[in-house]
Amino acid sequence: MNVYYLPTRQQNDTPALPLTASRWSVFQARAHRAWWRMRLTVAELYVVLRRAGRNPLEDHAWFVADDLPAPRRRTAGPARVLDLDAARRRRGPAVAAV
Repeated sequence: MNVYYLPTRQQNDTPALPLTASRWSVFQARAHRAWWRMRLTVAELYVVLRRAGRNPLEDHAWFVADDLPAPRRRTAGPARVLDLDAARRRRGPAVAAV
């Protein structure tokens, strides 16, 4: 098993980096987030005011079409007789005609 030792990092070669963000970058980030929140709020208000109190779901086809045809019902009559032996013969291996 090979073991490799890396040299230790020397502290005086690297400059000290500030750990906190500058006030300007914090201000820019907050202003950017506030701008997008305001844009989304204005867009939502525009949509609400444009529809003028109408139900937003009434424009969809599945709510408008009241004259949909009724589903087909099976004709009343005797139950079907299932021939399981014939079904097994059909599902069995086909005999090669020689």
